[in-house]
Amino acid sequence: MHRVGIVAAAVIIVALIGAPPAAAAPAEFDSTGLERLVTVEGITAHQRALQRIADRNGGTRATRTPGYTASAAYVKATLEKAGYRAHYEMFNMPEWRETAAPVLRQTAPAAKSYTAGSAADDDSPSVDFIAFEHSPTTSLTNVKVIPTDDVVIPSPGGTTSGCELSDFPAATSGAVALIQRGTCTFTEKLDNARQAGAAGVIVFNEGDTAARGNALFRSGPAGYPLPAVVSSFAVGQELYNAYKAGQNPTVDLATSGVDEDRFYPNVVAETKRGDANHVVLLGAHLDSVTAGPGINDDGSGTAFQLALAEQLARAGTPPRNKIRFLWFGGEEDGLVGSQYYAAHLSDSDVARTDMMLDTDMIASPNFARLVYDGDGSTFGSENSGPEGSGTIERVLTDYWARRGLVSEPIPFDGRSDYVGFVNRGIPAGGVFAGAEAPKTADQVAKYGGVLGEQLDPCYHEDCDTYTTVTRQPPATTMETYATNPALAQQQANSLRGNALRSLQQFKNTLVHTVWYFAHAKNAFPPKTNTTNTKTAGNAHQFKNQGHRGDRDR
Repeated sequence: MHRVGIVAAAVIIVALIGAPPAAAAPAEFDSTGLERLVTVEGITAHQRALQRIADRNGGTRATRTPGYTASAAYVKATLEKAGYRAHYEMFNMPEWRETAAPVLRQTAPAAKSYTAGSAADDDSPSVDFIAFEHSPTTSLTNVKVIPTDDVVIPSPGGTTSGCELSDFPAATSGAVALIQRGTCTFTEKLDNARQAGAAGVIVFNEGDTAARGNALFRSGPAGYPLPAVVSSFAVGQELYNAYKAGQNPTVDLATSGVDEDRFYPNVVAETKRGDANHVVLLGAHLDSVTAGPGINDDGSGTAFQLALAEQLARAGTPPRNKIRFLWFGGEEDGLVGSQYYAAHLSDSDVARTDMMLDTDMIASPNFARLVYDGDGSTFGSENSGPEGSGTIERVLTDYWARRGLVSEPIPFDGRSDYVGFVNRGIPAGGVFAGAEAPKTADQVAKYGGVLGEQLDPCYHEDCDTYTTVTRQPPATTMETYATNPALAQQQANSLRGNALRSLQQFKNTLVHTVWYFAHAKNAFPPKTNTTNTKTAGNAHQFKNQGHRGDRDR
């Protein structure tokens, strides 16, 4: 174990007298032995197994599919073989069943019925509107329509209608809120409308391009209490123009559906030794999107945690603090499994939990080294974690900095499984190799890679495969393919082996961080907030809920 000299340590201690543990500069714990044991080859062996599971189950490991069930069984069996007492903890992800066609009828300034569609009519030009998944059975009659204050027609793209509670005028209370599709998620728009006192919701397609004009089938939050639909741009424009003309549009709006309980497993295991009053949590999500096998998102975090768990079971030095490994389902459906788990922790469980380390997407082919801004020093306190999260950030970034590797902060924006733990006041942190964001010139200078291409070119696509992670992404998924296939092939070739380099760099800082906090004593200040999200509102308001793509915005 690397140790700071006694004299140097004394200087550090004197300099830090009076500072809380979260602000202290921690002495480095030597994790090099464990880093050597947790290999890229060991991680990719588990990713290969996840690929085979997807191949046998229709190319996906999404939560509601047999591929997820098989993935959970694989993780549990692997842990048990390594000597852990792994178990399932079930979470509820209700399935919505539409019991009758929805109704949207204009009653003023003219009588007009709109054509209803169902999930099968997603993005069809032949229907005018479709009910949100999880809409209740309820109806409204002759209710006024009130648009948000920031509808933009014609739209330049990227409107923010309904993204802030302040977008809704006072007249929204008791009315049907009319919201334009745009940058933030549908679920955020729906939640803001609910908080504004709306009686119902119409979200209309943005209309900025021909591809964003039709009615859509999209998911709302389970248990959403208001009738809510997604309409075509034409319907929204008609109602908006009537409002702006002072014609006071009114509508009948009805949805018919019921949520039926469906339970799926999170997988849980913890080290046999370690202080149970100081628990270090690691969380990865085990599910993929329906479109593909998810071997980076989040097969990379899943496989890393398995490889680390295996080596910790063999290591000769037990941790001071207990380490608990978590694999969540329902992340791609809105962080369902992790939020369910965190909400059902007792207050005493929360008090015993030192931290949560999120391991989501660490093998992106066009990667950047991104670290959550735990202390809010870059993005402000509204985008930070609970007190102590800055300590996690510093351990992660300092590891890379000591090895000459630059990194950059990203906000806690609500897009991964840390959300439920942050809402319980548990310090959280993590690293992220990137998803759909295009790589900037500054990032190319720092990390290499392809300018303007997504950090993960196969994000939420069927090419998020073992081959992409261990070799390169296909040219057909590159942004330049439609206009210059030869350039796209050159760019894809330039990324060969890059996801493995990402995996090597990310797994080392994660191993070190786990090792440090598993051996640190009093690394965090006492908790003052253990808000139980079963009975209270979220302590943090996040813009997104899960790493979700255009279907959710």
